[in-house]
Amino acid sequence: MSSVLDAPEDAAWFDAVTQLSSSWGFSQVMMAFLPRPGMRLEDAFIRTNYSSAWRQKYNDQNMAYFDPTVAHCLTRSAPLVWSPELFATEQQQSMYEEARSYGLRAGITLPIHGPRQEVGLLCFVNDSDPAGDFSDDLNRALPNLVLLRDLVLDTSQRHLNGHAQSLIPKLTPREKECLKWTAFGKSTWEISHILNCSEAVVNFHMKNIRAKFGVNSRRAAAVIATQMGLIDPG
Repeated sequence: MSSVLDAPEDAAWFDAVTQLSSSWGFSQVMMAFLPRPGMRLEDAFIRTNYSSAWRQKYNDQNMAYFDPTVAHCLTRSAPLVWSPELFATEQQQSMYEEARSYGLRAGITLPIHGPRQEVGLLCFVNDSDPAGDFSDDLNRALPNLVLLRDLVLDTSQRHLNGHAQSLIPKLTPREKECLKWTAFGKSTWEISHILNCSEAVVNFHMKNIRAKFGVNSRRAAAVIATQMGLIDPG
């Protein structure tokens, strides 16, 4: 597994992961990370050799928001073995049937929870029958898969940093001030007096802030900005 540890850049790193997983019987792999708290699922750092057509459908239909493997990994740490029963709702069953047509039939998803509050998953998948020999094959491979998951997490930071930085909203100095005072619980009227401007100006900045963070409230933006280190509420 030294190829994962020593990979000099992103493409070689993921290629090393896919080669190892293939040697253990898993032809398709997906890794997905949220490098920082408060990030949207749509902004995840993703590397995969899944079909591009399947990925496009998955994204277009916002399947991450009802995918049971994603829900599991946001709150759990134990590996999750795929089974038809896992996809319980009609929406999930339809997703699974569609995925099977792209060779995503049997698999295991390993949650990722990192020391820097990274959250993510690593999926190993093949096109075998889940009710056949897959369970025995998985039991033999599982220790290696878990070790690989840990190595991926330990080596991920160098690849995640650039992605996370590219997603940080660019705030003006006045927007940062508005957010800071929002984090202190100040109202629009109070902020306008603190900054010596009109309430309309404060509301203008707040509208831009909400748009930059993709949220519907200034409070949510203040929480995310604090988590990202953009403001210090003191």
